Amino acid sequence: MSNLLAIQKELNIYIPFTLLISGSIGNILNCLIFTRSSLRNKPCSIYFLAMSIANLITLCFSCLTRILVNFGIYVTSGHGNIYCKFRIFLTYMPLSASSWFIVAACVDRYASSSASARMRSFSRPKVSQRIVCGIWVMLSLIWMEMFICFYGNLDGTVCALVSQFCNTYNSFSLLVFYSVLPPICMLLFGGMTIRNVQHRPINRVVNAKDRQLTLMFIVQVSIFQILSLPISIQRIYSYITINDSKTLQRKQLESLLSDVSNYAAFTDTVISFYLFTLTGSLFRKELKSLFFS
Repeated sequence: MSNLLAIQKELNIYIPFTLLISGSIGNILNCLIFTRSSLRNKPCSIYFLAMSIANLITLCFSCLTRILVNFGIYVTSGHGNIYCKFRIFLTYMPLSASSWFIVAACVDRYASSSASARMRSFSRPKVSQRIVCGIWVMLSLIWMEMFICFYGNLDGTVCALVSQFCNTYNSFSLLVFYSVLPPICMLLFGGMTIRNVQHRPINRVVNAKDRQLTLMFIVQVSIFQILSLPISIQRIYSYITINDSKTLQRKQLESLLSDVSNYAAFTDTVISFYLFTLTGSLFRKELKSLFFS
């Protein structure tokens, strides 16, 4: 058991710091690139920009807090309970929003590649902006339960669910609105987009940027499917075994695996910039222009 505790302690020291630094750099560069004049009016770029902002919020309130706790720094002055509620909300609501912005990008790519002019009309900046606002509002309402279901003590050393019902509801919400519905929608619209691209030859010069953005989102979707799987399995396992009698060693192992699955999900908020750099020649061109123009 001491080995498990040591491993968990090491993970909680090094991984949050690595994710916070690499993720902050990557997502800030994403924001700078997707707001450049050549990309900012592309509907897909609007979704990628919103995703990057959501990722930054998640990293700040998840990894930064863990880093501070590792150094024995807690929110004090009697505000621990308020900070607990906002920290949990601003960790998982943007995490879920990030996945839905990828879904929205999938729908946009499907619409833009459609043979139907009416369907293509949905791929417009104004539509994208409204959808982004709608996603923020919808998920804020869904995750508002965290202000009721979580409680922190005044010195900020404890932040936990208040009841078993809240634990079940919270796990169900994360499973449905992050781990299940977004991947299903991504696969559905991603597959239909690929079919549209294969069966509808379009002007390659005029639509070069759209094709690059489509490739970038396909890679992002594929990685999301992989990184969201561990937390899905962990939540399902936790729910199935909720009434089991568990030894101390089993509880410690489950705690370690829970941390690993959470870090896998948080990794998805980090890697978009690096994936875009590897897969998108247009993105690399804009990145070079950002620094050297």
